[in-house]
Amino acid sequence: MDTTLFIWAWLAIGLAGLWVGIWEWLIAQKSLKIMWMNPELSWSFLVLTILGIALTESAAIYWLIIALQIMWLDPATASSWAVIWAGLAVWAAWFGSGVWEWFLVSGAMDAILRNPEMKWKIMTYMILFLALVESSAIYWLVVALSLLW
Repeated sequence: MDTTLFIWAWLAIGLAGLWVGIWEWLIAQKSLKIMWMNPELSWSFLVLTILGIALTESAAIYWLIIALQIMWLDPATASSWAVIWAGLAVWAAWFGSGVWEWFLVSGAMDAILRNPEMKWKIMTYMILFLALVESSAIYWLVVALSLLW
């Protein structure tokens, strides 16, 4: 196996761990702060936190898939450009899912704080939009895989 491919693969795994850890920490920190200030809404914010963290984990899974694909490439036929573009496609998937999911979950938390009586409607819309963001991230994962195959 070519050393360059291993470096790209481990870089993908390392970045996934770094960025996913940061976003999960941000979601958990905001949620815990809000739950502490508003104990009557704790269950609602717990649901939002679990959903936000689970979907942030999906970004790490996408990077892991690409890292494994890179490590399984044949160095004799592997294109460095394909590896770079696949990495950028997965970066777009992470950016799309990680950043926009943070905005959606964080925005839902703020909206529930302002309108606690509408928490179920807000959570329903948030889940709908999270599904759309996640489908966009899956699209970029498919693009990345097609670049490597």
